[in-house]
Amino acid sequence: RLARAHDDIGGQSTDTVPQRVATALLRLADKVGRDRPGEGLLLEVPLSRADLAALARTTPESVSRVMSGWKQQGVVASGRRWTAILDRDRLEQEARGSA
Repeated sequence: RLARAHDDIGGQSTDTVPQRVATALLRLADKVGRDRPGEGLLLEVPLSRADLAALARTTPESVSRVMSGWKQQGVVASGRRWTAILDRDRLEQEARGSA
């Protein structure tokens, strides 16, 4: 836990918004994600842009811009009470800053 907290604090100042959002989505996916063949990794939790912004330490507007771009690129999909990760490899690249 200490190592993760250290990474979180360090990443706040150096990671980009897409990196932080990708990291937050991947952590959620590891905890509550359900693999659905053909539908991606489904996060069936009510996750508002404000909730995701709090997890990623950014603003809801920034999260909205990032998520909209990823939707257009086929990386994620979302609805009122769900989010799906369609391309986990790409999201992992985003989290590393190598996308």
